[in-house]
Amino acid sequence: MFILLLYIILSPIILGLILFSSIFNQKIRKHLWDGRKSIQSAKSKIELSAGIKEIILFHAASAGEYEQLKPILKEVDRSKYFILLTFFSPTIFEKEKQTKLADAVCYHPFDFPWSAVFFFIKLKPQKYIITRHDIWPFHVYFSRFLGIQTILINANIYSNSTRFSFGLKLFNRWLFHQFDLILTGSENLKKTILSLAPESTVKITGDSRFDQVIQRSRKTKVDLIPSIFENSQNIILGSTVDSDLPILAQTLDALEENFFGDDVRLIIVPHEVEDTDLLPLENLLSEKGLSHQRLSKFDDMNPPQVLIVNKVGILADLYAYAKIAYIGAGFSTGVHSVIEPAVYKCAVVYGPCIDILDEAVEMTQIGAGVMIHNGVELAEIFGKIKNPIEIEELGNRAYQFVIEKEYASTRIINEIFE
Repeated sequence: MFILLLYIILSPIILGLILFSSIFNQKIRKHLWDGRKSIQSAKSKIELSAGIKEIILFHAASAGEYEQLKPILKEVDRSKYFILLTFFSPTIFEKEKQTKLADAVCYHPFDFPWSAVFFFIKLKPQKYIITRHDIWPFHVYFSRFLGIQTILINANIYSNSTRFSFGLKLFNRWLFHQFDLILTGSENLKKTILSLAPESTVKITGDSRFDQVIQRSRKTKVDLIPSIFENSQNIILGSTVDSDLPILAQTLDALEENFFGDDVRLIIVPHEVEDTDLLPLENLLSEKGLSHQRLSKFDDMNPPQVLIVNKVGILADLYAYAKIAYIGAGFSTGVHSVIEPAVYKCAVVYGPCIDILDEAVEMTQIGAGVMIHNGVELAEIFGKIKNPIEIEELGNRAYQFVIEKEYASTRIINEIFE
């Protein structure tokens, strides 16, 4: 195939560009420097279990994919199977390289023909399991070629994906035919995937992200935000990006004066928390006459109307403090997680760009989530916080949607080890 041949021809050039980029990019440099050592370390641990356990390779590109894998890894029978966990991101590798959920952890190599072959020959996994999107063509091809069962779980392909674009669809049809098994979350996703993959390989099991969100919600939350927010009705804007600022501006203009105060407070959790990302938001709030403080500089003696959370990694837990959650990026690249607030019975609101997230599409269809098209509509939803019965009903619908999808991990495990 032409694209695959071109990919092979360009591989040495791509490698050269990666090596050059490593001079300036610390993450690439760290991946290259530590990658070989981590693979050798994993090989040593595997050799201790040689002939005793079947080696199962689970790959997570970064933190998001790893969260999806956690409930699955917890269910693997460790007396029978040796779990080899690979990461691509140095950030998550450094954080989780000693995780108790795996027997060995190493970097996933860059996708070159030689690196894929050497990787699989050295580590000898019996199954190569990828979650979500991080599909490396050479690794998938050589995994199948070497007789390693190749599985894609939590598969998510939306109808407008670039995989269907001119010149790429034929390549992706070839690529998805290399999988022995593809597990996906819904009938709607299955229909989309079948335009690339054979029907015999695609099965609906549900998505393990639901299990992870549910399990996380059941853990105790301790002092995530100031206690004053436990005594007010809270609205959260979660994972907001630049395209959400005009919507927020319209919303604030449409709300009655002094809407936010002691009874109703606003919590904003931007997707990026550097100063350059926070300043436009803070300028907007100042223009609208709203007092605001960053979490890192919170003053108990002078609590603001708006709290800006400039800390990463806690958003999913902060939804426990809210009645209404507006999810960011629904007016640009595509809405972020809608099930994280849903599990806490928040009324979940988002913009119209939902095609990349199947659960947002389904929630909209069944009335478990609310799509808005402008700030005036968002202000209407915010106003409902003073009508607890209606907000509670919306929250219960969202919660029920999530709970009904529990135990996907068990179904995935059953299919993998059938």
